[in-house]
Amino acid sequence: MSDTGKAVVGRRPLVFTDTDGSQRFVPLSAFEIDANGEIKLTAEWQDTFGPADSPLLVGLATRAREDGEIAAAPEAPSLPAVVFKAAVQGSEGNNIKVMLACPEPEKTTAPAAPAPRKEKPPQLTVVQSEVYRGLAKAADAARQIGTDQLLTGSEDPIGTGLVQVKAGTAKGVGLPEYFDAPITGDTDVKERGGGKGQNDGKGVYFTLVLRKGLPKTVLEEGVRVTISVDPTAKTYDVKAVYTSKPHSFEADAVIPLTDLPEEITDIVGVSAPPRGYAPPGVPQTVTLRGGGPGVAASATAYTS
Repeated sequence: MSDTGKAVVGRRPLVFTDTDGSQRFVPLSAFEIDANGEIKLTAEWQDTFGPADSPLLVGLATRAREDGEIAAAPEAPSLPAVVFKAAVQGSEGNNIKVMLACPEPEKTTAPAAPAPRKEKPPQLTVVQSEVYRGLAKAADAARQIGTDQLLTGSEDPIGTGLVQVKAGTAKGVGLPEYFDAPITGDTDVKERGGGKGQNDGKGVYFTLVLRKGLPKTVLEEGVRVTISVDPTAKTYDVKAVYTSKPHSFEADAVIPLTDLPEEITDIVGVSAPPRGYAPPGVPQTVTLRGGGPGVAASATAYTS
């Protein structure tokens, strides 16, 4: 595939009689199919033929395509490029997305000239998003989200997600208050008031903490937690989201093993597929799957 379009393939070169009456053999590598699906001469061959011969030659190639003598070259199949694996075992790893994107080009300004656009390198961003739905009491959060440590006599599991309920604090009754903010340390979620003659909502419903082992940048910047309440159904949802800073890498290059920042590698590890590394196609988003008790979720990015 050329830089500007798909290559053309066929059994033989085109035989062309130019405007001077000379017979010429034109290789199919002289043609490509542009974004509109039309055949044209490649940039390397445009200067070879004059303005009178070029349209005739393109018309000859177009008719040959219509007759089935030539066609667009098939695209190379996608191959595994790089494997991402959750750093922590558990089903929460199934909520991790790895995004490979092409940022918008930068616009630079000059006083007396148009602003040129400077291409940016592609970027890798990791997003982990966990949602715990339909919780009806504080104890549900400890059971579904998990706690930061095991207490004697408690059956609550250790949390493997971004946030945990501090052990022994899930004592609230009723529903929690609406909450939406990043948390960096022990954070008390208040109990929702029940109205006249009921709980005034000033007590602690439960306390949330960040899971130990998260990257230093996450611990400093925090994980955004949103608690939404449905008073009609008498349930609430807890959502925790972490988004890494975008990490740039060279276009048409493999993603390095050693140069990724901790804020990414502490969420996902990077390894080569069985066939070896290859440059990943951009843009693409992969979602990790297959995580469960004792198993880390994983996903593969492909070459295109």
